[in-house]
Amino acid sequence: MRIIKSSIILVFILCLALYAGCSTDSKDTRSPLALFRDPAPCVNFGPAKIDILPITSITSKSSDRDSAINAYICLIDEYDSQIKAPATFRFELFQRVQRSSDPKGKRLIVWPDIDLTDSTANSSLWQDFMRAYLFTLPLSKISADNCILHVTVLCPSGKRLTSDFIVRSK
Repeated sequence: MRIIKSSIILVFILCLALYAGCSTDSKDTRSPLALFRDPAPCVNFGPAKIDILPITSITSKSSDRDSAINAYICLIDEYDSQIKAPATFRFELFQRVQRSSDPKGKRLIVWPDIDLTDSTANSSLWQDFMRAYLFTLPLSKISADNCILHVTVLCPSGKRLTSDFIVRSK
C-alpha cells in the first residue's frame, strides 16, 4: 500500500516538473515592417463617408445639345478630414419624383465604374485645392434637370459608401 501511495506521489511530482511553467512566448515575433502590411492599424484613416459638394452641376456644351455633369466628390474619414484614397466609384442618375417618400424614380443612366485604385488614375481626378475628386460624366441628349445623382464608393477594405445629390443645371 505504501509503495502505491509513494508511486502516485512520484508520478504527480514528475508531471508538475515536466509541464509546469513551460509555455510558449506570447510576444509578437513578427518583424516591425509586418505591422505596416497589416491594414488593421490604418482602418480609421480610410473613408468613412462621402460628401457630394454643392458645386456639382450640369454644364451644357454650346456646339451640341450634349451636356455633362461635373461631380465633386469628397471622401471623409472618421475624424471628418477630407482624404485621398483608392476606391472604385459608381455613378447612377435617377429621375426625381416630387412629393414622394422615395424621391428616386426611374433610373436614367448608369456610367461604367471608375477604378481609382491605381495611383496615376487617382491623381488625375484629384483636385488638391478642393480636397475632392472631379468627375465629368457625359449626358447624351437626356434632360437631366432636377435629377438625383446616386454615388456609390467601393473601398478595397470591402466597405460600401453611398450618397445622393439633387443636380440642377447652371
